[in-house]
Amino acid sequence: MISMEGWTTIRYLHAQGKGVRTIAKELRLARNTVRAALRDEQPPRRTRAKRPNHQLAPYAAQIRHMALSQRLIGSRILREVQGLGYEGGPTALYAYLHTLKTATPDPRVTERYETPPAQQGQFDWSPYTVDIAGDPTPIVAFGLTLGYSRRKHHWVSRDETQASVFEALEAGFQHFQGVPKELLIDNAKVFVTHAQPERFTWNARFLEFCGHYAVKPVACHPYWPRTKGKVERPFFYLEEQFLKGRAWSTFAALDAELARFVAEDLDVRVHGTTQERPLDRFQREQGLLTALPAQPFIGTHEETRLVSWDCLVSFGGSRYSVPWAYAGQRVWVRPAQGVRLSVRSQAGTGIAEHALSAIKGATVIDPAHYVGLRADVPKTRALVTAAFLERFPDHAWFLSEVLAAHPPNGVAHLQALLRLAEVYPAAALAAAFDAARPHQAYNHAFIRGVLEAGSAPEQRLPTLLLPARAPAGAVTADLSVYQALLGRTEGSA
Repeated sequence: MISMEGWTTIRYLHAQGKGVRTIAKELRLARNTVRAALRDEQPPRRTRAKRPNHQLAPYAAQIRHMALSQRLIGSRILREVQGLGYEGGPTALYAYLHTLKTATPDPRVTERYETPPAQQGQFDWSPYTVDIAGDPTPIVAFGLTLGYSRRKHHWVSRDETQASVFEALEAGFQHFQGVPKELLIDNAKVFVTHAQPERFTWNARFLEFCGHYAVKPVACHPYWPRTKGKVERPFFYLEEQFLKGRAWSTFAALDAELARFVAEDLDVRVHGTTQERPLDRFQREQGLLTALPAQPFIGTHEETRLVSWDCLVSFGGSRYSVPWAYAGQRVWVRPAQGVRLSVRSQAGTGIAEHALSAIKGATVIDPAHYVGLRADVPKTRALVTAAFLERFPDHAWFLSEVLAAHPPNGVAHLQALLRLAEVYPAAALAAAFDAARPHQAYNHAFIRGVLEAGSAPEQRLPTLLLPARAPAGAVTADLSVYQALLGRTEGSA
């Protein structure tokens, strides 16, 4: 092998017009050596065959594991192998680590993954501070992106609790009118209890959510969000094109304007990768999405509250009204976007919604929730019987069964049924009476359960039981008067 100087000299002499024979004679080299130097465009490099370090060899497996799996730094690996008995110096170890790194692909190198239609949705969120009514207000922007069409849905909230995360996902599913087969998420606590591969555990409530919507959860590798590239980058666009430099009068105004931005910008802007509008590609994807379930998600760990007899539920240190027909029952409560409280019946039907009070200890009342409490519900057996037969002339048999099944308080059951008749259609009650016969369940609780499962209350305006107009807005007054009134009319029901 010739030296660098010899390679340079040969190429120089050849450039001056001298032939191979002349150059070989002048430099006292073989002609084949001269020809080889002229063929090689790269200068010669001296290489020495690598020999395994006999001191490192016994620890090679441990070093590979610490460097490639645990990703420990060199000084830490040196300390660990010295504890195992390594007596060599750091230079040999660092040289070996260098060969391991050069033989391993750079972790930043990512294979591009294109999903088929309806296969995958990617979900994430990012916190921001925006101007609402002149005040810096923290918000959280959630984003759900369909991997094939790149169609996006953004949703804002005042917090990032699990309830808000689920709400944002449900809003996205509703927006797309379907659910992708897989949901790619990160390793946040709302999704994953333990993210490390050796003890990976899904959050139980999140699995309930996925089961309800028939979607398969897929978690990113810990600390490596690059696999969610289709959803990470759109937050940059949302921030630059929508959030920065703007102000809104209310949170509701921000919510409404964001919906317009999604529809008028994101849906119709030609995507840089697909070179198509997301809305157009979505037409090929929509029919393949999994159908939405009949009811939104209410998990086994959802928060429930017992409605007091003055028609109030407690949440976050304040109390909120619900329709009087649900007094004494348990209902589901869930904050919405961190600014509203949504209340659902046991059957999952929405029954009330309030703005969350900024003041703890407040009582927030919707006067419409007390409409239907009648002052003229009969109190004696004769009057209650007559009122029942007047309303349900074809169900005298049910009246007889109620009175026979409940000798001490049959009147109270009939009174409760007459109150239900003020908010549910007469046909629905008649059907519920018939449904009670096979079960011999002649009581107002069974009838109420049948009604809630299959019929929505009518929007009627009967006479108020309350002697005065129900209070409006957020109040902190004592509502024991309602408790006393309801106690007298409910009897022992």
